[in-house]
Order: sequence, then structure tokens, then C-alpha cells
Amino acid sequence: MIFRDYIDSPCGLRFILDQLQLMSSCGRKRLLSKELITSEDEREKCYSQLKETFKTLYGNPSPQISATLASVKHKLMCLRDIEGTLLRLKGKVVLDDIDLFEIKYLALLNNAVREDIRILNISGFELNDLEDVVSILDPDGVKAEGFYVYDAYSKELANIRKELKGLKISASKGMAEVSATSDRELELLGKEKLLEVQIREELSDKLRAYSTLLLDSLNTLSDLDILLAKSLMIKSLGFCFPKVSSDGTTIYKGMFHPYIVYLYRENASGGKEKEFTPIDIDFSLESISIIGANMGGKTVVLKMLALNQLLFQFGFGVAAHSATIDIKEGVEICIEKQEDMTSGYSSFASEVKSIDKVIQRALAGERILAVVDEPARTTNPIEGTALVGALLNILKQRNISLILTTHYNVKGNYFRRFRVNGLKDGKMDYMLKETTEEDVPHEAINVARSLDVNKEWIELAQRELGNNKK
Repeated sequence: MIFRDYIDSPCGLRFILDQLQLMSSCGRKRLLSKELITSEDEREKCYSQLKETFKTLYGNPSPQISATLASVKHKLMCLRDIEGTLLRLKGKVVLDDIDLFEIKYLALLNNAVREDIRILNISGFELNDLEDVVSILDPDGVKAEGFYVYDAYSKELANIRKELKGLKISASKGMAEVSATSDRELELLGKEKLLEVQIREELSDKLRAYSTLLLDSLNTLSDLDILLAKSLMIKSLGFCFPKVSSDGTTIYKGMFHPYIVYLYRENASGGKEKEFTPIDIDFSLESISIIGANMGGKTVVLKMLALNQLLFQFGFGVAAHSATIDIKEGVEICIEKQEDMTSGYSSFASEVKSIDKVIQRALAGERILAVVDEPARTTNPIEGTALVGALLNILKQRNISLILTTHYNVKGNYFRRFRVNGLKDGKMDYMLKETTEEDVPHEAINVARSLDVNKEWIELAQRELGNNKK
């Protein structure tokens, strides 16, 4: 799957895209089409380059490095998406003046950034030399950004334009008959247009040999835009460089969700910012249940796990103090599925279909991460408990890391349990701890009471709970 496939998942990847300071539309388009990294070699190459770039740009950079970085970003702001033009060039279409201008501009921009990259010294990041392309489109060698069919392309064209200019001067001085001048001018203009068409055909033929090189340069410049934006994001959001797991175990220390941290910062009142509680968690290829009080942050944990797995496998820094992450073949996110009225499915049916996809991938032997938020929560507790227990059971000892949240009492020792610490002295403790307790916490009434809602409602609920225990 590609980046675009995950962008509207509820884990928060769109926030990452919105915060990523890309300079060009090309960079955004290129990122959206990036494949999930599943190869260890590709992952190593990606992070090695990112680490080196981050160190160069933000590890006490010299004034020259800072100035060069600013120059590169300014140039990338001018990068145009001319993929369509280049594909038409490959398809043997004769380009017009605008097309030729776009190619010339790309070649000049590429060569300028190429010189800057040498100063930044980003290893493994090479831009093609497009000087031959510039020479084709800049026969006078002035390096001007604009383009038209220059006189230098044809002596005949130069002579026609010279004569046309002379005729215009003569006409303006009244030195020639108007009708004669007009006839000759029309003849010359026709020849000029014909020669220009022939020259555009010749230029298109010459440039066609460089079409693949030009496309590669466009993609490389887009990748540079992405690389620089990723580096800045690590600095601005406090991300870390993850390690790759050698034994299938994923370990997070101080995991956080950047969007929630951002909201806390934006909604700070009186200069006091609410603090996000970082989470520690580890898991392997196994089934895990997270239990705990309402408002205990269980769903947020799932979103963090999914988001960080995606960040890791798209080559970003990770939202944690430190992380060691197992490479997966895919990420399945079953959170907050809304009822789709056009599909004919109820919310329960949509949820079941999503979970069935997880099961099918697991049974096919795929190494995936699946996060499932309160499965079967919309059905009765007896059947819901059975469905959750069966899900944890069927996926045990598979090539899958399944983490789900639930309020059901699922019995058995074939999965691990984590519990949110819950209310302590009237405040919610979001930290997780591993537990062997099979009963889920009974804290809903206490949580509701802490929200300062109707007291009679809460007291009646407490009385009902007492009666049910008799």
C-alpha cells in the first residue's frame, strides 16, 4: 500500500502531512505515492540518509550550511510538476514553447540545486547533470530562464527576422509602399512560422533522448524536498530515530501522539499547558488486550501504535523518546468505523468485515500490525465477549501483532493483558501496566462522577449497581 491509502485513517497521518513543510507540490505528490517500506535494505538506506541529513542541517550547522539550506528550499519552492510534459515528450509529441520553457527551467533548477547539494554533502543523494539539456535550449549560453525559438537555431530564421525588423522600421518612417510591405511581411511571417515549427520538432527529437533523465531529476528533486521536510519535522516535533527489531519485538519508550500534544499546546490557557502522558509498551508477534477505564486513553494508544508503525515504514522519525520497531508487511487499523449508509452495512457489519480482513491476512501468513478498538462493542455483552475471545485466540501464534481494546471480561491465558492505571486521587493515570487479572476495571461511574454531571443520575446508577451485586 502507498502513503495515500493511509492518509484518512483515524491514526493521525493526515496531521503529519499537514505539518510537513514541503516546498513543492511535486514533493507532496511524490510522498503520497510512496510505497510502504518492507525491505530491511531500503529501510537502512532511508534512515542512514535521514540521520546524516539531520546531523548536517541541525547538529550545530555552519553559517554556510544554513545559508545553503535556505537557498535550496527557495529553489524547491519554484519546482514545477511537469511530469505530464515529460511523458508527452517520451510519447513523441512535438513540444510547444511553454513545454520547452518548463524543461529548460527544470534543467537550470536541477543544476543549481546540484551545486548546493555538494555543499550540504548529503551522501547517496545525486542529481543528474543536465547541462546538455540546458545547452540545447539555451544556444546563446546566457542561462536565461525564459525560452523562445532563438535566432541561433537557424541562419535562415535569423535573416528572415532581420528583414522583418527592417520592413517594420521602413514602414514606420513611410519609406515604402504599405501594400508592398504588407505582402512581403506576410510572406516572411509565413516562412518564420514554418521554420519555428521545424525547429521545435528538431528540439523535441533531441530532448527525447533525455526524457528518462529529466523524469529522474524531477523525482530526485521531489525526494530532496521530502528529505528536508522530514529532517525538520524530527526537530520541530521532537521525534526520534527508531531502531529496527532483530527478533520481532517492538518496544516504545515515551511514545506520544503529536496531534494531541499539538492540541494541548494550542489550547493552553493562562500560559499553562496540559501535559501528555508518554506511554511505554512492548509487544511481539502475539495477541494483546488493553483494558481500563473510559477516558483512560486506550484508543489513543492504538492510534499511536498505528501512526508510529506507518511513520517508521515511510521513513519518518517516530513519536517517542526511543523506539525499536519490527518491520511489517502492512498495518490494519480498525478504529472508529462509521456506519456507511451507502454500503448497506450497519456499524457492526462494517466492523466485522474489517476484522475479517485482518484474520484473512493473518491466516495467509502476512506479518502485519493490527489495532482494533473495542471489537463487537455494539452487540450484547455475551456474544461480544465470545467474539473478542475468539479473535484473540484465532490470531495467537500467528505472524501478526494484534492489539485490541475491550471492556469485556475475556478469560484465558492465550494473550497478554495491559491495563490503564486509571483514576488516582481524582486524576486519570494513563500509564499502562501488564496484568494477569481477567476482570476489566469497573470505573465508569467514578469517571462519570468526576465529570460533574447530574448527581441524581450517578447516585441512581450506583444504587442499581449495588442491587445487581446482591
